[in-house]
Amino acid sequence: MSTILSPEDVGHLSTGAHFLACAIDPTAIHVYAGMIQEAMQDRSVELITVDELAPDDLVVAVGMVTQGLFIADMPPVGDEFTGCIEAIETRLGRKVGAIYSLAAANINGILPLMVGLQSSLPVIDSDPMGRVFPLISQTTLNIGGVAIGPIALMGVTGERAVVEAADPQRAETLVRALVTELGGWAATVMYPCSARQLAEHGVHGSVSRMIRIGQILDADTSAESKFLSLSDFLGVTRIARARVSHIEGLSRPTDLGLPAQPSSVTLVDETTGQIIRLEIQNEILLVLVDGAVAAAVPDMVTLLNSEHGSVASLEDLRVGNVVDVLKLNAAPQWYSEAGLDLAEPAAFGIPLKHPRRRHG
Repeated sequence: MSTILSPEDVGHLSTGAHFLACAIDPTAIHVYAGMIQEAMQDRSVELITVDELAPDDLVVAVGMVTQGLFIADMPPVGDEFTGCIEAIETRLGRKVGAIYSLAAANINGILPLMVGLQSSLPVIDSDPMGRVFPLISQTTLNIGGVAIGPIALMGVTGERAVVEAADPQRAETLVRALVTELGGWAATVMYPCSARQLAEHGVHGSVSRMIRIGQILDADTSAESKFLSLSDFLGVTRIARARVSHIEGLSRPTDLGLPAQPSSVTLVDETTGQIIRLEIQNEILLVLVDGAVAAAVPDMVTLLNSEHGSVASLEDLRVGNVVDVLKLNAAPQWYSEAGLDLAEPAAFGIPLKHPRRRHG
């Protein structure tokens, strides 16, 4: 049954979107949350499940793709996503029936709400990542063989392009090059598919999950109570409560076209004295405890302030600060052979296979 989202839901969603991508600057999430709440005074956003659509309805993923420029440095004009939807409708000769998020975290977790307000299209409670990955080819739709294109892009100057590429990795290369030419970011619409395909190959309950996470973290309760609620809801486990002891930048090169430079953080467990090592590149890719793998992408790793239970971002990773290092499983599709091919540490330049692949 469809749900009309409230401004309070949007506030909680922004907290949940930050929790699932704590290593990414949350400024854009909060800016968009404020704009959406303001626009909700005279309009509403309808959240639906994919099962509420007819099987052949056309649905599209909306998301921002960046290449080096912070969106706050050159804010969108406002018509970029509707322009992309029009381009896809013209190319395919069909009307879009609903939209879904390219990723269920960070700015792309909240953007569909704004696009829903602008277009009056319902927002589907599904996505093709169940989290956020830096590459548009890293999706469960790709795992399921759903075509990524045609892809529509539009930058802040109004320039627009449609990319036709059958291979997702080739599409990735072309889109990154265009994003650079468009000014450092672009609104995109991609993975046009039927509701049936999204139902079969997507990750579901994405928006609802972010809202529920936000409700837990925004509650006026203790840090321990928030952790226990997250554990019950998501199966979150705590790897360590640890104090930051050392931070490194550019500890290894990146030559895979990934849009962020890597860094490493060393912490010391407050109870056991174990050494915790975080490898970061857009997100926390790897956690080592005394040299043993405790979590590895596509596992999701996030940080909480140990005192207040609020999300800890990279700015909170300062020498002497204490944080809780948490782990939660990604969507099941990511632990298939095809999923690990796209998203295990080796896909990010770290020469390591995921423990689930090594142990069958």
